[in-house]
Amino acid sequence: MFPGKKIMTIAAGFFGLAMFIPFAQGQQSIDITDSVFAKIIVLSESKDLVIMSSEVWGMVASNNENKIFENLTSHCVAIRKFVAGKQLKSLTYTKFMDSGGDFFIVETVGDALEIGPEGKWVFLEGAGKWKGIKGGGKAWFTARGNAITPGTFHGRVRMTGTFEMPK
Repeated sequence: MFPGKKIMTIAAGFFGLAMFIPFAQGQQSIDITDSVFAKIIVLSESKDLVIMSSEVWGMVASNNENKIFENLTSHCVAIRKFVAGKQLKSLTYTKFMDSGGDFFIVETVGDALEIGPEGKWVFLEGAGKWKGIKGGGKAWFTARGNAITPGTFHGRVRMTGTFEMPK
């Protein structure tokens, strides 16, 4: 073997290991922004009570230097209840998927429809390289756009917290 080939093989091995170091470490921070588009279905709407659901699709930008969650796609379903114009309940399930098709599921509970109020989220399960992921944190809307089409929503959701992968 040529000396140059040996060095390249060793370097490639170290690079390959370095790609998985973030997954081998303990608890780490997560800070992502999910730019979303939603279709909204209103089940019931009156002055005193609004019940609605939405199906949401998005694309994730990682705010962490390690970029582990960069360019994930997201798909979620949500149910929301408003009483006298104030959101009282919100429940969202989101599937985040990477370019290899591996994914994890997150549950978010709370008041996270308006800009500012926070919901709490937790990992429910993962598949592929995300199998065994644990952790959670808080989520909130950072922006709302004008709906181009009636019954739709555009915005950005920020999620911060921690995660841990099995060793």
